[in-house]
Amino acid sequence: MDVLSAKLAAASPRFRATLASLENFGTPPQPDGIIFPQLYSFFLHPWTPIVFAVVYFFTTKYLSANSDGKNRITGKRWKVAVVMHNLFLAVYSAWTFVSAAPLIFSAFARSYVADGLTGLTHTFCDSSLAFWSNNTFSRVAYLFYLSKFYEVVDTAIILAKGKRVGMLQSYHHAGAVISMGFAFRSMSMPAWIFVVFNSAIHSFMYLYYVASACRLPFPIFLKKNLTRLQITQFLVGGSLAVSYLFIALPNTRPAHLQEALAPLFCDMSHALGSSTLNVTSLEFAAREQLVEARVGGSCLVTPNQRLAVWINVLYLIPLTYLFLSFFINSYRKSAVGQGNLKSSPTETKSVKAE
Repeated sequence: MDVLSAKLAAASPRFRATLASLENFGTPPQPDGIIFPQLYSFFLHPWTPIVFAVVYFFTTKYLSANSDGKNRITGKRWKVAVVMHNLFLAVYSAWTFVSAAPLIFSAFARSYVADGLTGLTHTFCDSSLAFWSNNTFSRVAYLFYLSKFYEVVDTAIILAKGKRVGMLQSYHHAGAVISMGFAFRSMSMPAWIFVVFNSAIHSFMYLYYVASACRLPFPIFLKKNLTRLQITQFLVGGSLAVSYLFIALPNTRPAHLQEALAPLFCDMSHALGSSTLNVTSLEFAAREQLVEARVGGSCLVTPNQRLAVWINVLYLIPLTYLFLSFFINSYRKSAVGQGNLKSSPTETKSVKAE
C-alpha cells in the first residue's frame, strides 16, 4: 500500500491507528465501550483462541467419554440459571444484529446509489477503512468474538446434566473461537458476515431454548427450520467469504464514496476537538488518498486477512457436513419412519441448554 501524504496527520486518531495497524500487521486499536478493556491485548494474542479451543475440545471429549449420566443441575434455581443464560444470549445476539446489520447494509446501499457497482465494491472491501475505524462496528465485532468464549457454557450445561457432547457441538464452538479471533485480529472485512449472519440465527436459537425450558409455545415454522437456517448461513456466508479472495477493486475511483460513507465517521467528530464538518473534510481527504492507493488492487490487503478467510472457510466445510449429517439423520430418516417431524433441530441436537 502506498504511503499516504501529510494530510493523513490531520485525520482522526482512530483512522490513523487503524491504518497503522493494518500496514504493520498489528492488532486493531482498542474500541471504546468494551468489557474487560485491560484484557484486550490478551484476547487478541494469536495463541489465545487456539489454546482455548484445543483445551476446550479435548476436555469436552474426556468429560463426555467419562460421563456417568447423572444430572447434577436439578432444582428450580438451576433451571432459572440456565434460562437466564439462554435469555442473555438471545438478547445479546439480537442486540448484535440490530447494531451491526443496519450499519453495514445501509453503507452498502448508499455506496451503490452514489457510485454504482464501483462504490459498492469499494465499500464491500472497506477500501477506505470506514468500517474498521468506526468504533461501533469495531466494538460490536470484538464483543461478538468474546461471546464465543462464553458460549461454551452451553457445553458445560450439557455435561452437568449427564449428557454426552457430540462432535458437532464441540467442533462448532472450538472453531468459532479461532475463526472469529483471527478475523477480528487481522481486520478482515468478511468478519461482518460472521457477525451478522450468526447473531441473527442465534437470536432465534437461544430464544427457542428459553421457550423450551419454560415450556412456552414457539412458532412451529421456526422450530422446524432452525437447522435449515444454520446450513443456509454456512453455505451463503462461506460463499461470500470466499468471494473476498478473488475480488479486485475497480480501476476507477468512486467519485462520491466518502460522502456516502460519511455517517460512519460521525463517532470521530469529538476525537479532534473540531466540528463535525471540519472532521469530515479531514477524513475525506485522508480516505480519498487511501482509496486512490488501493484502486485496482486486491480486496484483501494483507496476508493475515487472507489467512483469516481461509481459516473460516476450512472451518465451515466440515461444520456444514456435520450439520447436514445431523439433519439427514434426525429428520429425513425419522420422516420416512414416522411420516412427520416430531423434534426440532435443537431438541435432538446435543447443544440443547434447557
